Amino acid sequence: MVKIGAHVSSSKSLDLVFDRGKEIGADTVQFFVSSPRSWAWKERTDQEKELFRKKRKQTGISPVVVHSSYLFNLASADEKLRKKSVNGVINELKLCEELQIDYYVIHAGKAKGLGEKQAVRNIIGSMESVFSQIELKHTTFLYETLAGQKGEIGKTTDELLMLIEPFFDRKIGVCIDTCHLFSAGYRINTEDGFYAYKEELKEKVGLERIKVVHCNDSKTPFNSRKDRHEHIGEGSIGHKGFELFLNDEYFSNLPFILETPKTGDMDIINMKRLRNLIKAPVAQ
Repeated sequence: MVKIGAHVSSSKSLDLVFDRGKEIGADTVQFFVSSPRSWAWKERTDQEKELFRKKRKQTGISPVVVHSSYLFNLASADEKLRKKSVNGVINELKLCEELQIDYYVIHAGKAKGLGEKQAVRNIIGSMESVFSQIELKHTTFLYETLAGQKGEIGKTTDELLMLIEPFFDRKIGVCIDTCHLFSAGYRINTEDGFYAYKEELKEKVGLERIKVVHCNDSKTPFNSRKDRHEHIGEGSIGHKGFELFLNDEYFSNLPFILETPKTGDMDIINMKRLRNLIKAPVAQ
């Protein structure tokens, strides 16, 4: 069965992500463990952590994905900001390990005022600092594919390979975002483009390292280098791109998580749209 879910709010208490996931009929959920727009770190009580574990077991929602704060920039030329980002990632990962979160997704960083090669070196150095402080046993660290706006690092498979290759012995991999891929110049909404991209992943980073799919249509045209999410089937990707992913031999085993605009019941509607694209297995 293809697992389809959405990013849900973790406000007030982390355990509520399971209530919110259940309300919309999600098989899998993604959420923030800290405010994505604030540097403040909130320590969680033992009671909250226990409630989280209990509801996870009760609902059966799985896998569970955490998205990092948007403030982190592991590539930054500003040493102070880079160190702050590293500490933020360490705090979040320690909590993820404690809660046995399956996947932790991050935007690697932006090369503001830097050449891309130096930005990549900064990210690798930042991750060396992170991994010197924490050994991942339960949580797999995932770089997200990015659209390539404002100097983002992680817009191509080659860049992702540079980021993960030094850490192949760690729990590390990739989260692909359909909107970002299309905006970065991967024509994933045609069979030729989809299979060419899949082959590129297989050859360069290994399909086994692709762990999560962020399922978003794109408000902007192909190769726009802009990160603007749209409801499924209402953007420039269209239904075909999602159909290819959902029915693929490998990708269909991954969690598909919506990050589409939070308007009305659109999470429920978008999940239904995705489920309707899954072809029924042929009886033998």
